[in-house]
Amino acid sequence: MTPAGTGGRTPGTPTAAPPVGATDEDRGAPDLRATVRDATDRLASPGSLDGIALLRLAADLDDAADRAARLLGARPDGGAAATLVDLGRLQRRVRRLEADRRFSTIGEIYASIGRLRRATTIRDLLDAAPRELGRSCGFDRAVVSGVHGSSWRAEAVWIDPAADPDTSASTRRYLTERWLPLRPGTLEVRLVQRRTAALVEADAPDVDAELVAATGTRRYVAAPVIAADRVVGFLQADRLDESPPLRPVDRDNLWTFAEEFGLVFERLALLERLDRRRGRVREVFAAADDALRALREDEVALVSTADEADASDPAGGDGGSEEVRMDLLSAREHEVLRILATGASNAGIAERLGIGEGTVRSHLARISRKLRASGRAALIARYLRITERRGTRGR
Repeated sequence: MTPAGTGGRTPGTPTAAPPVGATDEDRGAPDLRATVRDATDRLASPGSLDGIALLRLAADLDDAADRAARLLGARPDGGAAATLVDLGRLQRRVRRLEADRRFSTIGEIYASIGRLRRATTIRDLLDAAPRELGRSCGFDRAVVSGVHGSSWRAEAVWIDPAADPDTSASTRRYLTERWLPLRPGTLEVRLVQRRTAALVEADAPDVDAELVAATGTRRYVAAPVIAADRVVGFLQADRLDESPPLRPVDRDNLWTFAEEFGLVFERLALLERLDRRRGRVREVFAAADDALRALREDEVALVSTADEADASDPAGGDGGSEEVRMDLLSAREHEVLRILATGASNAGIAERLGIGEGTVRSHLARISRKLRASGRAALIARYLRITERRGTRGR
C-alpha cells in the first residue's frame, strides 16, 4: 500500500526526470497536453470565439501539432501519439468552425458593401470603405489607395483605435502625404497586371522597403480595385503583430470585398459624371434660352421701331429711320462697324477686337439685317452718312 501524501510513489523514490539528452520537444510534452486541454475547453462553447480568437486558436493548434510530430519522430511514444491524435481531432473541428465563419464573414462583407452603397459621393465612399473592410474581415489596419497615372497614394486609412499611436501616425504620414511610384517589378505593378489579390510577405523582393519600415508590417494582403475594366486603386490590410497571422483565407476575403467595392465605386463614379454632364447641359440650355429670348426681344424692337420710323418717314430708307436702325446695334456691333469703316478686313477687325473671324462675320450679318444694307460698301456708306448727319446736328 502506498503511504499517504507520497503522490502515488514509494517514499525515497526520486521524481522522474527527463532522460539525459532530452530534447526541447521532450520537455514540451506537458505543454502540448495543456494546449489540448485548453483548446478542448474553448471549443466546448464555440459561440464565445469570435473570428480573430478562432484564427489564433487554429494557429496555436497548428504549432502544437508540429511540435508533437517532431516529438514523436525523435522518440516514439504512446503518449505523444495520443496527443497528436487529439490535436488532429481539434484541428478538424476548428477547420469546420472556420468554414462556418468563412461564410459568416462573407455575410459581413456583403452587409458592409450594403452600407457603402448608401454613400452619395465618392469622397464619402472612400472615407467609409477602410473601416468597413477592417471590421468585416477582422483586420487591424485597412487602406484604400488610388492610382493616378504611374503613381499611387492612400485616399483613406483606417487603423484600429487600440493600435500604437506612433505606428498609426507614421503609417498615415507615409501613405497619405506622398505619391508612391508604380515602379516595374513592384508588388503594385504586379497587382495591376495580374488583377488578383495577394498575400504578401514583408521581406519579399517586390515589396517597397520604405513602406515596410514606415508601417512596421510583417505581412499584408492586397488587391486591385477594378472599375470600368480598369485598375483604379488598391485595397491593403494587415494585422498588427501578426496576431493571428494572415492566411490565404484573409486574402480571399479581401478579394471578395475588393470585387464588390469596385462595382459600388464604378456606379457612384458614373452617377457623379452624369450629374456633372447634366449640369453642363442645363447651362447650355439656359444660355440658348437667354440667346433666343434676346433675339426675340431684338426682333420685336426692330419691327416696332421700324414701323414707327416708317410711319414718321413714308419715304423710308434714309433720315430718321436710318438713325433709328443704327440705335438697334449693340455696343460690340458699333465697334465692328466703326473699324469696318476704316477699310479693315475681317481678319483686321478680329485682331483689333481679340475675337475670331467667324465671330466678325456673324456680327456683320446681324448689322446688315438691322441696317437693311447688303455688302461692305453699303454698310460703310450708311455708317458714314449717319455719323456725318449726327456730327452736323451736333455743331
